[in-house]
Amino acid sequence: MKRGFRKAQIATEYIIIMGFILLVIIPLFYYAIRESNISMQLNQANDAVNTLAKTADTVYSIGPGTKKYVWINMPGGVQAYSTANKTALIKLYAFGGQSDIFAETKADLAGIIPVSKGPHRVMVEMLESGYVRFGEANDSTIPEVIWTSPSGTINYYGIVLRASTNEHAVCKYDGNDTSYSIMSDPFVGSALTHERDLGIFENGTYTYYVRCQDPRGNIMQESAIINFTIVPSGEEGAGNASNLTSPPETNDTIETDSPVISLISPENNHTNDDGVVLFEYNVTDASTVWYCQLMINSIIDQTNLEITKNITQNFTKPGINYGNYSWNVNCTDVHMNKNSSEIWNFSVNYTQDAEPPVVNLVSPPDETIRNYWLTSFGYNTSDASSGIDYCDLHMNGLLDDGGSVGWNIRDTPVAEDELETIALPLFRGNYTWNISCADDSYNANEGYSETWNIRINISAGEDAFLDSCAGYCGYNGHMDGICRQNAGKCNDYTGGVWESEGDQYCPTQTGDFCCCAQQEIT
Repeated sequence: MKRGFRKAQIATEYIIIMGFILLVIIPLFYYAIRESNISMQLNQANDAVNTLAKTADTVYSIGPGTKKYVWINMPGGVQAYSTANKTALIKLYAFGGQSDIFAETKADLAGIIPVSKGPHRVMVEMLESGYVRFGEANDSTIPEVIWTSPSGTINYYGIVLRASTNEHAVCKYDGNDTSYSIMSDPFVGSALTHERDLGIFENGTYTYYVRCQDPRGNIMQESAIINFTIVPSGEEGAGNASNLTSPPETNDTIETDSPVISLISPENNHTNDDGVVLFEYNVTDASTVWYCQLMINSIIDQTNLEITKNITQNFTKPGINYGNYSWNVNCTDVHMNKNSSEIWNFSVNYTQDAEPPVVNLVSPPDETIRNYWLTSFGYNTSDASSGIDYCDLHMNGLLDDGGSVGWNIRDTPVAEDELETIALPLFRGNYTWNISCADDSYNANEGYSETWNIRINISAGEDAFLDSCAGYCGYNGHMDGICRQNAGKCNDYTGGVWESEGDQYCPTQTGDFCCCAQQEIT
């Protein structure tokens, strides 16, 4: 009996001890869970505001129109938010009170930060006003074409279709008003500006229809219209050449004498050596002269509606190619009396440049993978007959977060047969890029390089992963880098410069000084 009683006593004591231990441990366990949850809330809140701030700095550094989408995971307990004073701030209830979690930015902020618990996809956009705007990315808004060119009456023949959209989009055009999916001709550019060079056109009226699709798949259901009329160039009032149906009102006495037209230059059978011809003539009449027209090979080339009698008048015609031509002038007065001058001949001993520039890509090499976001694109160009007017970098990218971007960046002035560079901050993603260059000839011939690919493993604004002198140089906008034994040797190749902060990536056995170059080192 005593033995059984002792066992029961021990069991009771064990229960009492375990109860005491549990009495102590349970509050501690509850406190630990509570602290862990609060710590997780704070970490989630801190990650959210830092993601928003870093993305805001990224789009701010690239410029107006830049838009990026990011995911943030909001904790429970968020009571309010603020975007004042260049700060992304959320107010979180924790530790029995309110805590402010914030991150500062370089840009002024506006918009909405979602506060409900859970994941949110947020749009971060740099506005023309200089503000960066936050907003929930439930984008169902159809893109709009807000500007097109050319339009109305024009007097040039090299036609480049251009359109601007109110958000990033991919656009197409067609001669028929049809759906976006059926349109087969794409514009170059997938950001806010879009263009397509169509070459040289003849006089006439032309109409094209434009539709666009944004990165969220929203498609224009109605076309924007590009409509323009090409009339002969080179004189004031060319835009009114189609308004010759009725003469202006006049107080001149009605008479029936025709204008008298005398040609002055170029003299009959003249030979021109540059393809730019100044046609001079004189006209007299008893009444006001309504208009005069330059005829080349019996075809109306230019019309002048502002005629002063009895003094030399002129038309200028550039871009005339090698060959033989005839010219004369027709004039009409306000009483519809018409006359034509005699016909003179001239020849042009000059062949207009019809060859495009040659464009070669230099760096980064095709299929490059880089761990820094600031990338410098190098190229060179030359033209056998003319100078270079400008060059454009065309870039399209598919981002890792599912979006797409595109840029068309103009470089001018451009030196021939020399390395030219365009530096650009990029997001994490895969890109294609090429360069086009236009010469300064009358025809504005445009040549294109081949298209290369590049992979960027880091987004603009993030900390770059650098482990070499070449990586440091590339991150800072140079083409390449190499370690040298003294800084004086940096200039021995490709105009290199010493970047002292890159020395940390140069092991002693290869040299202690990081030299950055303006072209790839072979």
